[in-house]
Amino acid sequence: MESTYLVSLGRGGVGKHSYRDLKTPIGRYPLGVPRDSERFHIFIPIGYPTADQKREGYTGQDVGIHGPSPRFKWAGPMNAWFGWTAGCIATATDKEIESIAAWVRKTGAATIIIE
Repeated sequence: MESTYLVSLGRGGVGKHSYRDLKTPIGRYPLGVPRDSERFHIFIPIGYPTADQKREGYTGQDVGIHGPSPRFKWAGPMNAWFGWTAGCIATATDKEIESIAAWVRKTGAATIIIE
């Protein structure tokens, strides 16, 4: 099954290299186990930085896929219209992150490619 979602990325754009640069990383990353999040309903960790990236000096932590901010859930699909995260990938709705989390749990070893 293939699905497509409009998402919001880091407000600094893409090409993450360092902690707190507000950018979303580009590359191929393993996805961790989805977990509940008070801030974003569900958070799915992205395996950034990879071992190779760490050797090249990339830094960062807590990068993942998550739902919309609670204070903007009312906006629904409009949440994906602008980059607002601190370097993560945010879905526009809780229903979307729930669908992605279910797929990750089902596959067990999911990977994301961010281009």
